[in-house]
Amino acid sequence: MEKTAMNQNPYLAGLELVRKNSGTSGQIALAKCILSLYNDQHAFSIGEVLRPLDRAYTQVVLAMVNEYAAHGETMELCQAGRYVYANFPQLIELSNAMSDARAGVRQKWDLQYEEEMRRLYPDD
Repeated sequence: MEKTAMNQNPYLAGLELVRKNSGTSGQIALAKCILSLYNDQHAFSIGEVLRPLDRAYTQVVLAMVNEYAAHGETMELCQAGRYVYANFPQLIELSNAMSDARAGVRQKWDLQYEEEMRRLYPDD
């Protein structure tokens, strides 16, 4: 795999940018990407990640996604993921809220399905 412009592992390149560019939309987007790859319970959409990025940041994100597709979870991803998890509590709060909302909708669908089955097959 081709290395990023910083000539290093793409996760470490992303981590370096996340640490360096505090408060920017690019920093948050990179943090979302790292977090999404690190822990699928904290997943953000790729559109949400890519939307605010310039060409250089987009290349880093795509390099991270390619690295994940080729090698899955690595030590470098875990290192970057732990940093993001520890330093972006608002992203964790947001992703927890999204996860809770999805679980609530799934539970509602399950209850609707059960009610429909009882209505259609009352003797079972």
